[in-house]
Amino acid sequence: MSILRISSCSFCLLVTLVVVTLAVGIPPATAQTPAARAPAATSAGIEAVRAASRTYQEALARGDGKAVAGLWTENGDIIDDMGAVFRGRESVAGLEPAAEGQARPSFNIEEVSIRLLTDSVALEDGTVVVTPPGTSTPQHGRFSATWVKQADGWKVASLREWRTDPPETSARLADLDWLVGDWAVTVDGRPENDENAPRPRMEMSVRWNPTNTYLLRETTITSPDGSEGLQVSQRIGWDPLSRRLHSWSFSTDGSHSEADWTLEEGVWVSRATTVHPDGSQTATINHYLYDGQDECTFQSLPTHAGATHQAAVTMTMTRKPGEPSE
Repeated sequence: MSILRISSCSFCLLVTLVVVTLAVGIPPATAQTPAARAPAATSAGIEAVRAASRTYQEALARGDGKAVAGLWTENGDIIDDMGAVFRGRESVAGLEPAAEGQARPSFNIEEVSIRLLTDSVALEDGTVVVTPPGTSTPQHGRFSATWVKQADGWKVASLREWRTDPPETSARLADLDWLVGDWAVTVDGRPENDENAPRPRMEMSVRWNPTNTYLLRETTITSPDGSEGLQVSQRIGWDPLSRRLHSWSFSTDGSHSEADWTLEEGVWVSRATTVHPDGSQTATINHYLYDGQDECTFQSLPTHAGATHQAAVTMTMTRKPGEPSE
């Protein structure tokens, strides 16, 4: 069992990591204690949960949102590594198989243990390793899933998943100095594989604040016909409380987001949670692969939580010649 930041991110996985509270409506426990149950009944219950977990993993791997949603309780919910709360069924229902020519994140579940707390409640713990498509950098985490037995079988009532990758302590703000400059951003691919579909225009400017304590990033997104525009302002700095690089972003459409930044095997990884104007939330894992000169490949992968609302996006950032604009 795992919540993939698929994206994500994500892990979604790729790497949304996710945490979940106990859902409302868990069937009442019997008066029996775990020690009082017969060993044969306990073994059968554990095997039933293991089978349900395996079914969940298989459906998740093939992107079968309907099957994954069917293995959640009605009120099950998810809380990701940054504290954002998602409804379990709603978050997974939009999962779809990878489009032709695209790959889904690969994941391995390891060190799994299952315990029956009562005849109708079980706890599953384990580790998860997720590798987003297009990168060799794995994401590591742990998870804890609460299963409850209902009339139609075992269902997930809560899922807690958290990242265990140690952030690189050397990845301080100065290591992002390569971002400074003016960039033209090109969205790779076309909507619904339509090669004739126009793409929005994107421009990005990054500069230091006067004291070099924050990077200031301004992004302008203009619709293909020039009729609509969106501006996103971001501040990236060292957070002394979490002891991580952290960013805060605000958009002219009323949405806002926060992200933690780490450097992992040469790839900058930004794990972000976004609150949209309608109050809905999404989580992504964003990869920045810088070529060391004037180009950067950006990939945004929706995590498992919130995957209903977003698709994976790949963009190419090309630095413009000259000094960054003020």
